[in-house]
This record gives sequence, C-alpha cells and structure tokens, in this order.
Amino acid sequence: MTLRHTGNDRLGGSRVRRWATRLSVLSLLLLASCAKQGYPTGGPKDVTPPQALGAKPANESRHFAAREFYIQFDEYVVLKNADDNVLVSPPMAQKPEFTTKGRGVLVRLKDTLQPNTTYLFQFKEAIADFTEGNALPSYEYVFSTGEGMDTLMLAGSVAASRDGKPWKETLSVLAYRPADTVPAFVTRTDKEGRFAFHYIPAGSYRLVALEDKNKNLRVDSTEAVAWDTTLTAATDSVDSTRLAQLCISAPDRSRQRVLKAEFTAPGRIAISAQLPMRNPRLEGERLEWRQNAKGDTLNIWCLNERCDSTVLILTTDEGLRDTLKLRYRKPAARGRRGNQQPPKLPLMRTLCDGTKAYYDSLMLAFNAPVHALAGERPQAEVMHLKDSTVGRCAIRLDSTGLGARLDTVLRSGEEYQISLADSLFADLYGHPSDSLRFKATPRDYGILTLRIDNRTGHPLVVEVLDGKDTVVLQRPLAGSGTLRFTHLPAGDYRLRAVVDRDGNGRWTTGDYLLGRQPEEHHLFDKTLSLREKWEMEEQWSVGATLRKAPLLAPESPRGPLRRP
Repeated sequence: MTLRHTGNDRLGGSRVRRWATRLSVLSLLLLASCAKQGYPTGGPKDVTPPQALGAKPANESRHFAAREFYIQFDEYVVLKNADDNVLVSPPMAQKPEFTTKGRGVLVRLKDTLQPNTTYLFQFKEAIADFTEGNALPSYEYVFSTGEGMDTLMLAGSVAASRDGKPWKETLSVLAYRPADTVPAFVTRTDKEGRFAFHYIPAGSYRLVALEDKNKNLRVDSTEAVAWDTTLTAATDSVDSTRLAQLCISAPDRSRQRVLKAEFTAPGRIAISAQLPMRNPRLEGERLEWRQNAKGDTLNIWCLNERCDSTVLILTTDEGLRDTLKLRYRKPAARGRRGNQQPPKLPLMRTLCDGTKAYYDSLMLAFNAPVHALAGERPQAEVMHLKDSTVGRCAIRLDSTGLGARLDTVLRSGEEYQISLADSLFADLYGHPSDSLRFKATPRDYGILTLRIDNRTGHPLVVEVLDGKDTVVLQRPLAGSGTLRFTHLPAGDYRLRAVVDRDGNGRWTTGDYLLGRQPEEHHLFDKTLSLREKWEMEEQWSVGATLRKAPLLAPESPRGPLRRP
C-alpha cells in the first residue's frame, strides 16, 4: 500500500494535538478529583508574643550617654499606644519618641538625662507581633548614667476602701521622696491591683495611687485616689510583711442641685435632687406635695388638675434655691397607636406581689394623696381560700395619704384573697377609688440579733450584706449595744461595720486635698446562713480586725521578686 500525503496534513495534525491537550487536562482533573478535597490549614495559630533578642546599648548598661536605644525582636512588631503604655521612671519632662525599625523598636530620648541616675522603661503591653497582634505582657529596659545601678524595689497592692476588692481600672502609682512635690518614680497596677517599683535607690517613700485619666501624674479633684500616711522603705526583696497596702476611693462628687424637674402628667410634677433635701419649700402654683423616704424627690400635685405650665421656686435649708419654669409635653407618637393617651393608672394598688406578704403588713399605695370617704373607718374583706372563711380588717392610712396598711395578721403558708370595695377613698380632686382584689401567701422571715462590743471609739453604721455584697439593711450604733434585724428572707449574709468618724450616719469617701482618709470598715469573720422562722443571735467585738487591701505579691516580668 502506498501512503499519500495530502494538503490537509498540517490541519489534521493540529486537531490531533488539540485533542491530546484536552485529554491531558481531563486526566489531570480526574486525578485531582480523586485526591482529598479542601484547603491547607497552615498549621496552628500563632499565639506566642514576640521575644526580645537583645538591645543596643545592652540592657543594664552603665555610663549610658546615648540619645537612643534599640530593642531587637525575633519577628516584626508593632507599637500600641506607646505614649500611654510605656512608663519611664524617673519621669521625663519631654516624652521619648517610640518607633518601629526592622524587627525592633527604636527609642529616641529628647530629655536631658540626670547624672548618676538609673532609668527604667516599662513596656506595658505596648509591643505586639505584626501578624497576629500577640502582645508582650511586659518588657523592661534599664540603664544607669553613672557607675552604679540601683537594684532595690518596693511593692504593694491597692484595694477599694468600700469592700476591699481590687479596683476595676488600672491605676498609676507614684512614689515620692519625703520632701518632694513631684514623683520620683512611677508604675502601674495589674488586674489584681498589685504594683511593684523596680531599680530604685535606697530610701523611704510615700505612695499615691490614682486613676490619672489625663496622664498628668497629678492628683485631680475628680479622680479616685489612695495614699499612705506612713513612709515605705525600698528593699532588696519583698515578702507579705513588707507589702504596702493602699485603700482607694472615688471623691465625693455630689453637690446639691436639681437633677430633673418635669410634668409627668397634667397637674402632676416631679422634682429630683442630687442629695436629700432638708426642709424643702415651694413657692408658686397652688399645690400639694410629698417628699419620698430618701428625701431626694418631691412629688407634687397642682390643685388645678389640668395645669400644664407653671413657675416654681424651690429652696432648702442646705442653700439650694432654684427657679423652675415647667411646661407639660405630650409623649411622642409611636406607631399606629402613638396618638392615643397612655392608660390612666388606678388610684389604689397593692404592694403585695401575690406570693408573699409585704414585710409584716399588707400595704396599699395611691398615686395621689387620698382621704377616706366612708363615714366609719374603711375595711377590707379577707377570705381564707382553704376553708372559705371570711373576716374583715381595718385599713389605716399613713400621714402622707399615699399609703395604707391592712390591720390584719395572716398565717404563714396559707392562701388568702383580699377584697376592697369601690369608693373607699377619694383623691384631692374628688376622684373615688375603684374596687381592688388580690391574693396573698405570706411567708416567714428570719431575725438576726447582734450584740456588739464597739472598741473603735467612734459611732458605727452596721450593714447587712447579701450574697452580692449589696446592703439590704443598715442600723446606726452610737457605742456598744444590741441591734435587731427583722424581716430578713432566708439566705446567706455578711456583716460590715463602718467606723462613722464624722457621725453622718453613712460611709464617707476619702479626700486627698483635705488629707482625709476614707472611713475604714470591719467585716464579721463568718458568713451567716439564715432560714425562715429562725432567730439567730451573734456576738461581735468590732475593732479587733480591720479590713485592708489583700496581701497579694506583685508579679515580676523578670522572674522572682529578689533583685541582684
């Protein structure tokens, strides 16, 4: 057979090559489909902070005369708010300049260095790696401009003076030489309120801890502050007996003033003040008013029920005088029903929630001052739901006309239904009360009796705290004596006694500018578990143990607390 070449050989060859290419690609795709699907994970996430490899000049250099130093790390790093997170001690008048360069941090010094002085730079989470942002918890760079290196330290802790717990915010701690008005050294507290000064010279120092929100290293009247009344000596090591203990408190920012004054409804006004008002007086519209139990709010009813604007002058014995121009404003419309008036509150309501009695009496409340309408004392019907027996009890109005008490005693654990007929009372506008019906299942409470031996030499304010350290009851005590706390629900309680040095019946915060420390307190040495129907009695000698800041040793970024 003879093979002949035609003019289409080149075209046929190109077709063969294209099909071969397509088959090769298809084969690769089939092979890839047989492999395991997915993307490479890239390994575990990096959570390791950068590590310092060295510095130039070297850390702990003597005769330091350079104008800058460089810290080398094992990876690229970034700086996080270096001006605030790098502490320089002793403080410099002109802040250094912090920049990154290569795999390191460059610090340029702008202030004149003092002779024969040890300088410490504390990088408090100011350095993090570039890729993941893992912060280096702390790094210290130290040098001396003289022959020697200061190696002593001073440590302590700061706790809230009210409850002894660590302060929630980071604090600046300043160490002053006895005769100085500017701090010689500065550091910060950790999350547990602990602090430590490193590389300081021998001597005794007075300590001040403050919020320092404006970073000026000065005590401002609006900042929480703690200070020690005795000097603390620097040492080469620290144990629990040498820890400085500071108690911090926020300043008393309260100043008597009107916080809010407004119409809450036509003819109805509420005035709230910063502090309890002593002997408040009102001039202006014909009205009636009542002061709340705390004394910081006046509830006012204009005798003109439709009054929607007025001018009142409020004065009090503590020097408050304020002219109040008020106008009623309708609530803003909301949705389809926005133009409708809010539902009118009933004149009379119960303070019993249906599951327990309100303390030892069933109480009623009124939304305006009332008086009794019936010719004889109004009564309520009390039905025992178990046996359907019915009794009646008197209703006694209090002196304000805003509350009433049902004069009855109910048995614990039994269910009752209480019914009040309509038109038993009328408010100052002549509106009668509606009928009211509710259920009550009273329960027993515990009673706590304290026999207190007061050794402080000052009056006390004895507080009962619940499991969340909230004050549920408190009583003043001038000297030694017995206090009885009734109507305590079953639960666990702690006791705290405030030494009321100023005799104002409450805990008083500290004032640095006046040199007044916050009033100290004492804690009872055990938790009391009270049950229903129990009456517990305890003896307490107040003054034997004082609650101070916790003895927590500060953590050192360079190892143990002992210095070379």
